[in-house]
Amino acid sequence: MVSIGIREGSDMAKFELRTLIDKYELIIEKFEELESNIDKLLEQIPGFEQMLAIKGIGKDTVTGFFSEVGDLSYYSHPRQIIKLSGLSLKENTSGKHKGRTKITNRGRKTLRALLFRVAMP
Repeated sequence: MVSIGIREGSDMAKFELRTLIDKYELIIEKFEELESNIDKLLEQIPGFEQMLAIKGIGKDTVTGFFSEVGDLSYYSHPRQIIKLSGLSLKENTSGKHKGRTKITNRGRKTLRALLFRVAMP
């Protein structure tokens, strides 16, 4: 039986595929190592375990929150975090005209998006 396919490149194709698989496995290993390091660092943050105890909030959400807000001991009132996220309310009024009340959108966009995703479910 005679094959009509190209046979010369099959060895190199197998080698390239093996190389790509090795690279993929190395990247996965590095991600797992990074995730374990992040877990160790997160355990040192005060309030992390309490935030994880809230139903529907996971490790990635808490990590994103602390990366945007920082140390909670810097804040004396929860309204400061609301203002930082740009979720404080503003009303457009002029004289006798009473306008709509809406959020200011002046804070951190990523923090606002994170809080929105948490509130949606």
